Amino acid sequence: MAMWTPEEVDPEFELTPMIDVVFLLIAFFMTLISFISAELVQLELPEAEQATIPEEPGERQYISVDAEGQLFLGATPITPEALTAQLTALKAEIPQIQVFLRADAHTAHRHVNRVMEATAKAGIFDLIFASAKD
Repeated sequence: MAMWTPEEVDPEFELTPMIDVVFLLIAFFMTLISFISAELVQLELPEAEQATIPEEPGERQYISVDAEGQLFLGATPITPEALTAQLTALKAEIPQIQVFLRADAHTAHRHVNRVMEATAKAGIFDLIFASAKD
């Protein structure tokens, strides 16, 4: 009795789908990085010899102050009064919220003090100041 036997075919590994997936991953991460960097206002941070990067940044709200004293919540311009209201709402939503304060090296301290007052009025006392490592 004759039995059917499959042809001997040398299996080849198809690289085209794998290359497509790699290119899609590269495009995804490039897009993601552009969105992350767009969230923060570009500032010239003050330099500090003892600057350290926190190992666990946790849930932080970024507040930036440019050289002219303009306040930004993330990348959105905001007034000091609206900042207090927004931080109060965030504190009610996330009780353990922390603030990461980024101020330009040429910002007058009175502008930084306004942010500190707004965080205190909102009941947020965990505040980290951003600096560049010298």
